[in-house]
Amino acid sequence: MVTIHPRRIEASGAGTCGFTLVELLVATVVSMLVLGGAVALTSQVQVGYRRQIESAAAEQEARYALEWMSKLIRGADNNPFNVAVTDCPSVGTAYAAIRFDPDADGIDNDIRLQTDSSPPDGQVGGTAAACTQANEDVTISLDAANDVILFTDNNLGEPASIRTDAVIEDLRFVYLDAARAVTAVPANVRYVDIQITTRTRTIDPSTGEPAQRVLSSQVRIRSR
Repeated sequence: MVTIHPRRIEASGAGTCGFTLVELLVATVVSMLVLGGAVALTSQVQVGYRRQIESAAAEQEARYALEWMSKLIRGADNNPFNVAVTDCPSVGTAYAAIRFDPDADGIDNDIRLQTDSSPPDGQVGGTAAACTQANEDVTISLDAANDVILFTDNNLGEPASIRTDAVIEDLRFVYLDAARAVTAVPANVRYVDIQITTRTRTIDPSTGEPAQRVLSSQVRIRSR
């Protein structure tokens, strides 16, 4: 039998005093504070871990993009037969190893490259009846609306393919001459500086914005 005293709780037959109501309330509040702090700390650790994972994933995506873009740019202007005009993607297409800003929007976030390398046969992309030689006339561009990098093989006539996850905030191509000075003349380009800005999907609490990082790679055109 348990007897409830106005000021304390006693267990009959025990002969000792139990906890007062105030003591129980204090213990409950302390327990809630400790538990709340533990939950908050765990949540912060999880958010921080997720932010680190996303930052690493975005960096890896940018490095992957730099790798395949560098390979294409490095091989641009491989033109052993000195082709001046090609039949692909359409008859009478002028050969140009590098075209700045192919969509003519005034922003250097895209590039068009031509090369006679797959195979080197004097036909950039193939013949008028069969433009089937891949990677000989390609366009790399930023889809700013969807934060991805697009790849288009102009000779194959296929729609642009998405080559990255949606973590690309910006893409820039800077064209440099033999002295590594910026040039606006395509024929003088010896190096292309690729600059990719990535962003995470989570918000950095210190800035209130997604975390960003810029990765770059300077690529020399092998045939120049």
